Amino acid sequence: MVRRRSGGGAVFVAPGSQAWLDVFLPAGDPLLDRDVGRSFLWLGEAWAAAIAAVSEGAIRAEVAPPGLERTLWSRRLCFGAVGSGEVTVGGRKVVGISQRRDREGAWFHSMALLRDTSVELVDCLRLGADERGEALRLLGARSGTIRVSEGLLLRAVVESLP
Repeated sequence: MVRRRSGGGAVFVAPGSQAWLDVFLPAGDPLLDRDVGRSFLWLGEAWAAAIAAVSEGAIRAEVAPPGLERTLWSRRLCFGAVGSGEVTVGGRKVVGISQRRDREGAWFHSMALLRDTSVELVDCLRLGADERGEALRLLGARSGTIRVSEGLLLRAVVESLP
């Protein structure tokens, strides 16, 4: 278990399960919006464009507007809620984004789920039987996957960056 300094809920990390992209924007970069909520949008739009490209338009990805959905689980499970700039397909979150800022600029950490890791994630958490069932139901209803190769998806995201 590792606590992310950029915040956000728990994520289970395993080889071949996610596609990760971290981006640093220096202070003063035009993409680094002073409004933290709006500052995620450009990265979410790049992910959405990449998903459309790798699926040849068959998958319609949507970028969440500024704001943060708050639920009982939103602080505990990354894919339990949708935040600014994060990407959904059919109402299910497929890309999570977090951000860490300081005087130098901002690090954006983003990740697309390539396979369902809900059971492994919930197994790592200290949950009672009722909470475990609730977490699995929530993740089953709210999270989704993009079933393409990691390399293909990441190339498409990089090509979609502004």
